[in-house]
Amino acid sequence: MEIDENEQLTSGSNLSDNGSDSDQTDEHENLQAELSETISSLLEQLTDNVYQYSVHVQYIQALRRAALFEELRGAREMMHRIFPLSEEMWLEWIEDESRLAVTKEEKQSVINLYSEAVKDYLSINIWSFYTNYVLNEYNDSHCQMEGMDNDSVFITLEHVRKVFKEACEETGYFVPESHKIWDPYRDFEEKILELSPSDEQKNRVKEMYLDRLKIPHSTFEKTFADYSSFITKYDNSNYERCMIEANAFFSETKIKYYEMDRYEQELNTSSFALEKFIKYIDNEIKQPNPLLPAIRTLYERAITLYYLDPSLWERYIFFLIEKKISYDDLLKICERSVRNCPWSGDLWSHYMRTMERGTVPNSYDEIKNIYQRALSTGMLNNNVDDLVKVIIANCDLERRTISNEGPTNLTNSDALKSIIAEGLQTVKKAFKNGDPLCRLEKYLIEIETITGNVNKAREVWERVIKRHHKESEVWLRYADWERSLGNIDEARKKYRKASQQDTDWPEQIFNAWEQFEHHYGTLEGLELAYIFIGKQMEYVKKKRAKALEEAQKVQYEQFQAEQTASVAEDPNLASEQNLLATDSRSDVKKRKYEEDDEQIEGSPFEKRNKSTHADRNKRDREFSTIVVRNLPLDTTKGQLKALFHECGKIVEIRLIEDPEKTHKYAYIEFAQREDVPVALTKDKKKVGENEIDVYRVFQHVLYVTNFTESTNLNELFKKYGEIIEVRVPSKTWRAGRFCYIEYKNRESAQAAVSEMNGYEIEPGRKLNVMISNPSLKKTRSPPMQKEVFVRNLPSRVEVSELEAFFNACGKVVKVRIPKTKDNRCKGIAFVEFDTEEHAKAAIALNSTEFKGCILNVSLSDVSRNDGQKRQPESESSVNATKKNTERINSVIISQLPPNATKKMIHGMILTKFQEDAIQDITLMSLENRAIVKFVRVEDAGKAILLFNKYNLNDRTINVTAEEEMTRVVQEGADPLSMVPRKIHKPSTNKKVKLEQKKRVKLEQKPQASNKNFDDHKNTGEGKKSNAYFRTMFLKGKGNAE
Repeated sequence: MEIDENEQLTSGSNLSDNGSDSDQTDEHENLQAELSETISSLLEQLTDNVYQYSVHVQYIQALRRAALFEELRGAREMMHRIFPLSEEMWLEWIEDESRLAVTKEEKQSVINLYSEAVKDYLSINIWSFYTNYVLNEYNDSHCQMEGMDNDSVFITLEHVRKVFKEACEETGYFVPESHKIWDPYRDFEEKILELSPSDEQKNRVKEMYLDRLKIPHSTFEKTFADYSSFITKYDNSNYERCMIEANAFFSETKIKYYEMDRYEQELNTSSFALEKFIKYIDNEIKQPNPLLPAIRTLYERAITLYYLDPSLWERYIFFLIEKKISYDDLLKICERSVRNCPWSGDLWSHYMRTMERGTVPNSYDEIKNIYQRALSTGMLNNNVDDLVKVIIANCDLERRTISNEGPTNLTNSDALKSIIAEGLQTVKKAFKNGDPLCRLEKYLIEIETITGNVNKAREVWERVIKRHHKESEVWLRYADWERSLGNIDEARKKYRKASQQDTDWPEQIFNAWEQFEHHYGTLEGLELAYIFIGKQMEYVKKKRAKALEEAQKVQYEQFQAEQTASVAEDPNLASEQNLLATDSRSDVKKRKYEEDDEQIEGSPFEKRNKSTHADRNKRDREFSTIVVRNLPLDTTKGQLKALFHECGKIVEIRLIEDPEKTHKYAYIEFAQREDVPVALTKDKKKVGENEIDVYRVFQHVLYVTNFTESTNLNELFKKYGEIIEVRVPSKTWRAGRFCYIEYKNRESAQAAVSEMNGYEIEPGRKLNVMISNPSLKKTRSPPMQKEVFVRNLPSRVEVSELEAFFNACGKVVKVRIPKTKDNRCKGIAFVEFDTEEHAKAAIALNSTEFKGCILNVSLSDVSRNDGQKRQPESESSVNATKKNTERINSVIISQLPPNATKKMIHGMILTKFQEDAIQDITLMSLENRAIVKFVRVEDAGKAILLFNKYNLNDRTINVTAEEEMTRVVQEGADPLSMVPRKIHKPSTNKKVKLEQKKRVKLEQKPQASNKNFDDHKNTGEGKKSNAYFRTMFLKGKGNAE
């Protein structure tokens, strides 16, 4: 019998036992040999690392095909000790065991498996199979009871009731499907009543009905009708009284059910999206009398689908802590969470703290075991933040243990210091660059300081500052630490030394030093600080000016290199350029008295100036915006304007209330990026009673692309530091999904780029993460783009040096360095990788230092030569097509109320359109206008008809599609661009040339409505002549050569 059952588990057991020929036998033997080899290989992999979920699954499947039942059972038990099993794996295991279960002990093993299976995830199917198995065994034993003694009875009536009650408690609030468990239980009890009528059994069934009618479920009306039939049959004399009592429960449940059913419908239509579960849960929590079992059931349902989401588990744990759920239940949830997400440092930390909170005997040793178990998985070595969090949780345990025994001192802190030192070694071993936030080092500094070991603490500071000498915040923390100890002279030395470093934010250090001298310094000391800071500020300005000049020079040299390459490829282009130059020179002579009135269309410098001017109007937010935090709640825009007006022209102030409603924060955008350093000097000033924090947005903001709609960005990125805001421009935009993530600290943003760029959020999809820099124009990459373009290189650089530098990102296939006549690097290079992924990984090296230069690394625009060769249509026609296309499905809303917001406009449109009809909304608050882009052209036309002259907040708005969307078109411009438009051969026909020049002149005349022209005119600069721009161009060529 046992052999037959094992053969049922084998896919190859269908071979006939009679008449098998030799070929079939050989094939079977080959398959068995191959299967045996696979099993050995998988077992070897698990011996090396037992924390490999997929390998466990493959090992179990291979053993099942081979019908090695004992080994299969052991493999399943081994996997279950480490990981939870899916519903399919449990049912497959139980089915295999139940086929062979004959004796009482074997059947009890099957029941034990069921009781373990229902602990991993909430599953109606497993509970249904469990209750059916127990019920069938009870019925079988009940039928045979007359010929059996009491000791041989396997399942008793109380056992059946216990399993059913447990099942109903766990699934009762599973609104759509709980009836699949309760109905069989009710039928079972009614059958007992029918066979053995008694008042006790009648009351038991009656109470079952009444309890059920109090719980919202999809078949509540049928339950009420069934109860009516039950009362009619068993208590008809009291029918009216019983039904009045039941109707009170029924009416209340009916209201609650229909409210919950709305969310159940949303779950169904969204294919059970996580955000819909969260919305459902939040609604239940904010009810006047929230049902704890219903909320827990919703969490369990969500976890069944999203068991690999640590943020969902963490949310569940926080909810249970807040509701003061029993310690044992909370501990079980924590254990389940780390079994599902063993890579999450947050979940391991919660588990350790939960264990510490309880009264479990030897809890200290148990927590240490949890800590070692977390480290032994090896999964924390994939993310420095997760690893550090677990180590800190272990340090906290030791510190609290010491604190419970008395104040921390030199004698009892050795164990804690040793744990921190071990943690530092663990982090260093797993991550070469350590923790970018230096959390363990700061922990150790604090402990050394508390215990009076100031010199030891200072040694740790010196090690930290050696690694982070370019980070101003680290220097300020170090100086502030010295100040807190009363070491005023040491603090002053740190400020002075920090001011001499090439830090990321020197103004912050200068301002802090100045404040320090105001509070602690002498008159002489303050004056010396002013002098020193002034000299350093001059150095900083010169360095920045030089960097900007170098960047422009590199951009121009790149343009020259591309033009030279184009001429070499197309000899006709050279003659066309010469012809254009000759024609231009003769044109200057003819029109020397009109040179102030117009510029030649297509002039490289005209294009550059247009681009530069357009970019200024585009509002370079990332570079020209500051954040002001910790403002009083009653702060107004007028107060902020008064505080910052002296720093420069303010374009926009966005004042936002903190979600916790404890303070406000503001984004202040200046007209020029040069105004930002001046504004930063307002840091630590007082507004009302609050000391404000002022810092720049640039290098605090990440640009993230290629995530999915279900990606929890907050959860993914919060591990690197405090997140101020996650901005997703439009949730309805599906193609090219992107967002901005703003951190409070610059170090957090840098750490996120180094760890998350290229992070695979799902098979075949990797995140692109970089510091937001709108001045870098991102072009669409062609298929398999494997080359990066490197700018701002030093003049002396070798191919081997660049190859070694970029090899960290992947295999470098080729390095090309354009050089001058004297064999010097022109400041640019092209690095080709073996794969597109490695090229994208190299983008992470953008803004890093190489031989004293800050590199600019981007994907190479491989289409630049193709555009010159093909030229299927003129530039003007392309631009016209682009503008027309954008206008077709977009509308302009003008005359908006001053307080108009995106949300207000979005709500207005949703009164007539569905959510998926809107593609994007761009609000221009200073102009009281908005651009609404629709997915379909017909919807844009419909919007004009519906909303033109519409009353919005007592303001009549205008909606039109006539105005060209110049702002949107200019979004792609590069502020440093010096590249001219493509060169076209001029006509030799004098009449055509004359018409062209007239047309150019007409197009160049200023228009009263041209905002760009007015802005230029207001600067006080005179118009530039053709001769002026040609002189600049020739001078630039001479310098480049």
